Amino acid sequence: MKRWLWVLLAVVLVPCAVSAKMQMNDFAYGVRVQLPEGTAIAAMDLPGQVYRDAFRKDLGDLRVFNAAGEPVPHMIRYARTRDAEPPWRSLAFFPVSDPPASEAGGYRVHVRTGPDGAIVQIDPQLTPSPSQAVRTYLIDLSPLRRSLARLQLEWPQLDKNWMSTVGIDASDDLAAWTPVQPRATVADIRYGGHRLLRNVIELDRTAKRYLRLRQLDSGPAIRPVRILGRIHQEGSKAIRAVRKVEGRPLPDSPGVFEYRTAGAFPVDRVNLIFDQANSMAEALLESRGDANGNWKRRTRGLFYRIDLDGTSLVSDPLSVSMTMDRNWRLTVDDPESTIGRSIPRLEISYRPHDLFFIARGNGPFTIAFGSARAVPLKVNVAALFEGIGRRHEQGIERWVTPEKAKIILGGPRRLSPEPKPVPTRRIVLWSILLLGVLVVAAMAWHLARRMVR
Repeated sequence: MKRWLWVLLAVVLVPCAVSAKMQMNDFAYGVRVQLPEGTAIAAMDLPGQVYRDAFRKDLGDLRVFNAAGEPVPHMIRYARTRDAEPPWRSLAFFPVSDPPASEAGGYRVHVRTGPDGAIVQIDPQLTPSPSQAVRTYLIDLSPLRRSLARLQLEWPQLDKNWMSTVGIDASDDLAAWTPVQPRATVADIRYGGHRLLRNVIELDRTAKRYLRLRQLDSGPAIRPVRILGRIHQEGSKAIRAVRKVEGRPLPDSPGVFEYRTAGAFPVDRVNLIFDQANSMAEALLESRGDANGNWKRRTRGLFYRIDLDGTSLVSDPLSVSMTMDRNWRLTVDDPESTIGRSIPRLEISYRPHDLFFIARGNGPFTIAFGSARAVPLKVNVAALFEGIGRRHEQGIERWVTPEKAKIILGGPRRLSPEPKPVPTRRIVLWSILLLGVLVVAAMAWHLARRMVR
């Protein structure tokens, strides 16, 4: 009896086999990337497909394989926030009346021939009279010696609401002009205790010395008391992706809408998009990671769309703490009077993570993602990338762009969780315990029978 018991123990206590290493076809999808010759460390902005199809919220089901199917060390980190933007600087500006027709179509001005090239005098024929409505201003950028990213206009407080359309052109000689912002909207509207102020104008890059601000509509003339400029930030501008998400109303909850993003995107800005003109909403936005979690407050603010003379003025996105939650909830105050029966769309904006990997072996390399089996790597590879610059074209990394087309590896079935493994060890242990009880019971029964005899 002892002999067969020891045989049973030897059989049932054999260790379980160690699971095989992850292969490329253990992942649902992938994207290919070609590396320039001589690349040691590759860096890239994480493609949007990864956020849509990754199984894990922490992106732990991502691997990088070389052409031989061997995994290579990699690291993912959220893109660092950009440095603080440069301060606003006051700019010299000059009102001018509409210029007379000429072949050059420019302005007759006196320009100092010194190194700064600043405007010192406008031709008297182009200087407007005090009673004349001014719709054109010249702005001197000579002291900046840098490309301007945006303008900010300041005007005295007005009694009436107004909105206007302007265009910005650039020139080096005040004769030939190039558009740097063909059409922009500025506005100052007050309603219900709120102020809708739009006074910042985005500009295309230009190295020219002068700007021309032109009012394009026939409404009341803009009367700026101050014009400020902000130069472009040093370094490469981080990529920003924007997605619009359709919402659904909650039954029996007027003004409450739910949204589900198509992936775990690292959202840090949100906005509302109204299809119906002249809509606004004082609203609360919340999010949660899964359908049964608790809602977390993200932001509260005023969202709007105002239409006037064919021009739409929409609210700027609001910043939120970075979150990869997939579920969002919008609660609108007084929805009947502000948005009617329309369902606003949620606009999410995010900056992709940075992916770094060692270019070991031959390419092309494959970024594989989407696996219910994969778990985050236990090896900390951060030390391998210590000192790597975060900005493009700095450090020893080389920034690359993956192919846009997504390829199928193991297919969508890799996103389905596998059945939980049978708890073999627990079954074996309980079986041994039950067997031991039976053995003891049998021995006690035999002993009892002997004592009776």
